[in-house]
Amino acid sequence: MRKIYQILLVALSLIAISCSDDASTNPTSVQESFYFPLAIGNEWEFDFYWLDESYQATGDSLYTDKSKIINKLDYRGKEAFQLDEDMLFNISYLSVDNDAIFGHVEYNDLSSDGKTYFPDEWINLYSFNQNEWQMYKKNISVNEGDYIAEGTMTMTGKKIGKYTTEINGRVLDVYEYMSILVATGIETIGGQTREMDQADTNYIAIADSIGFYDYRSHEYPTEEEPDRHGWIKKVGKYTIK
Repeated sequence: MRKIYQILLVALSLIAISCSDDASTNPTSVQESFYFPLAIGNEWEFDFYWLDESYQATGDSLYTDKSKIINKLDYRGKEAFQLDEDMLFNISYLSVDNDAIFGHVEYNDLSSDGKTYFPDEWINLYSFNQNEWQMYKKNISVNEGDYIAEGTMTMTGKKIGKYTTEINGRVLDVYEYMSILVATGIETIGGQTREMDQADTNYIAIADSIGFYDYRSHEYPTEEEPDRHGWIKKVGKYTIK
């Protein structure tokens, strides 16, 4: 497997479903209004499951990740809320305004690969008034032995639709979208140079008044794991102030 494709998979797992109504691709055709809760003390637990061939969670949860807001501060020009543990997308800070939900990684704590492929700036995690938007874009430059790459890493968000579901006894709207990560440029492997044009997609859902609801990755089954078609992290318990 090519180096840049491995990085695409790592980036997607660090940074992000069934469809209902399709969303238009007109970037100015929507104006949504839902509550994305940010307050000190808010806490979410995300349970990890494998996906079956219908891309539904199967079996028992293998583990649970917890993330809690511990501080409110001014960070990189925005009113922000700091998390004690990284959320679904390796995000340590969250911010929201009338236009979008933003996230920021703890850049200094990233690995060398992470610093190469992730921006030290706010990532536009979700746009309230666009059906398709740029989440982030970064130039990449890699020189690791027999592997050299020069190009651009771009992540785009694209809305899928909205559905209503019951969550812990409450009937809530859930908004689904895709995060599409594309790498373009030139790569050289063992002296052989070729154009780089690779992409991968993950699926994310946000629930009104709860926040991020689930994050899933669809994958092809392998000979070793023929029944696994990807994985999902989904909110179980939560505390909203």
